[in-house]
Amino acid sequence: MEEVSAVKITTFIPSDSSLWFTKLGSTSELAVPKPITTSRTKYNHCVASLPSDIAMTVRDIIISPDKTDPQAQLKTEIISRCGESKTQEIC
Repeated sequence: MEEVSAVKITTFIPSDSSLWFTKLGSTSELAVPKPITTSRTKYNHCVASLPSDIAMTVRDIIISPDKTDPQAQLKTEIISRCGESKTQEIC
């Protein structure tokens, strides 16, 4: 039987998505009983916790994620599209 890691994802921070991803990385490292290390699992946790408006902003990435490193792609696109300077416009 495969172990399931328990995590509590912090609320998305629209004004500082880079900080949110840093916190998300720390949360993944602290997962019990073992850290979350696969990009796909991190991606799934991230997508599940995104507010709807942010998910709509990266809809194309969510629907067709990168096959090798979906978490890195999602992180890059959220920071790019919803960065601090764009938060007022989009989010």
